[in-house]
Amino acid sequence: MLEYTVRQSIADMEEYDVETIDASIVVNANENNYPTPDVVREAVSAVVPSFPFNRYPPMKSENLREVIAEELGVDMRCVHIGNGSSELLEKVCYAFGGAGKKIAVPWPSFSMYGEYASLADSEPLRYNLTKEGYVDPDAVIELCKKEQPALLIICNPNNPTGNYNELADMEKIIANVDCPVVMDEAYMEFADGKAVATNDMRPLNKLWLVAGSTLSLLNKYNNFMVFRTFSKAYGLAGMRCGYGIGSHRLMKELSKVLLPYTVNAFSLIVAECVYRNKLAYKDQIKLIRSERDAFAAELKELGFYVYDTATNFVCFRAQGELESKMAMRYAEKYGKDKQGLEAAGKYLFKELLAQSILTRDFTGHPVLKGCLRITVGTPEENQIILTAIKNALA
Repeated sequence: MLEYTVRQSIADMEEYDVETIDASIVVNANENNYPTPDVVREAVSAVVPSFPFNRYPPMKSENLREVIAEELGVDMRCVHIGNGSSELLEKVCYAFGGAGKKIAVPWPSFSMYGEYASLADSEPLRYNLTKEGYVDPDAVIELCKKEQPALLIICNPNNPTGNYNELADMEKIIANVDCPVVMDEAYMEFADGKAVATNDMRPLNKLWLVAGSTLSLLNKYNNFMVFRTFSKAYGLAGMRCGYGIGSHRLMKELSKVLLPYTVNAFSLIVAECVYRNKLAYKDQIKLIRSERDAFAAELKELGFYVYDTATNFVCFRAQGELESKMAMRYAEKYGKDKQGLEAAGKYLFKELLAQSILTRDFTGHPVLKGCLRITVGTPEENQIILTAIKNALA
């Protein structure tokens, strides 16, 4: 048998795994279940007949970087593109991490943060969110002063709880830590934030691009980067395209670890069509927010605890008498291998799956025990899901 070894950080990792079960309603991956606007489809269709499939893409994604930079009023050198914001998160850990260094990551949050830190041979340094799922600015600042991480990652709004942290709290952290900061804003388009930096002099018709986001702080601080994605609000999960914006000094270091031709040419041109037609998504995003709030209200009415959410998903779990009844029902129907919150959550997960509805299962998570996360679907899908939940409780 072939003998081989791998780096210890690789050997210690678990493979990233998400349920890929066939289902009629798929609401487990926070994709956008809404159709692509006609204006975008038409723009992409117009490009396809003469698209140069035989040519390499722009080496550093210059076409998309230029469009984003112009819209946000920054130097193109301050913008870089990746295969989803996930690639940028991985690469930024390579750029600023390394053996013997620490990378501070939120908990509970996107599970891959810790994996990316480990891949960079760095120590993932978890900082706890509050019981309600928010970032505690003072606690994060204190942690950074004590532990001296090489990089700090903040997820806002947070995945998988959904909480949006106010711009003032994010600015407090950026202004008071000594390491580079990554603001992962994959879901920011759903947050409907209003605050902007006091020195942000953009015209009114441009303020909506940065409102509520640390993007409005780019002219005030040079120690942070903002990562965004086309996968969520803009429905391009299948294209794998994200972008990062920050000071030229930081983005220059990030660019060194991005491979030439890192994003394929077709993804770049589709993302460009989307970004040029962002306004076509505004009504859709507004509807998703409305459906999300109504969905969360219904869950609360049924007796669930629901995390505050400013994203396109809701994270919730049973509580009190509802938890006891659901756990008991799980034991009767599926066995006694799980107890309490975990059994209650797993009962609902299985009942929904039996109705061909695939949700994200966090029931065994040490902090989110018993939780399910459900992406906001179309109005029709949401009604079907709520009916299935009510039937399971009945």
